[in-house]
Amino acid sequence: MPKKLSLSELYTTSIFAILFNSLVDVYLDLRLDLYGYFNKGADYQMGLVLVGILPPFSMLFLNGFPFGGKFVSKIRYLILWSIISLIYDFLALKSGLLYYREWSIIYSALCYPPILIIAVLNLKLIRWLSRINRS
Repeated sequence: MPKKLSLSELYTTSIFAILFNSLVDVYLDLRLDLYGYFNKGADYQMGLVLVGILPPFSMLFLNGFPFGGKFVSKIRYLILWSIISLIYDFLALKSGLLYYREWSIIYSALCYPPILIIAVLNLKLIRWLSRINRS
């Protein structure tokens, strides 16, 4: 796959993905106990998921995002990656990596599009800040 992201974009979007997911998990997992990874509470395996799965997922999604494409192609891409995310959730549930308590795959389906849009907006912000820094 051709790389469309610079090293600094790869790094900053990975850090953002980890931080954003950690903040969401602190509230939805640890505070409200709606879902979790492996066992209830924080454990080292949760950190492996954060560092081992989120950055590559974020990099693949953003690297292929059609920034110059038409609105319809952007929507299709978001829908495709929302479906990919739901498949990941399903497989993670079946393998025991993830468990749901008061959460549902429907909630995930509703959450993924805005999460992916936030990732795109974050990359746009990074690029904007980079342009300002150069001038």
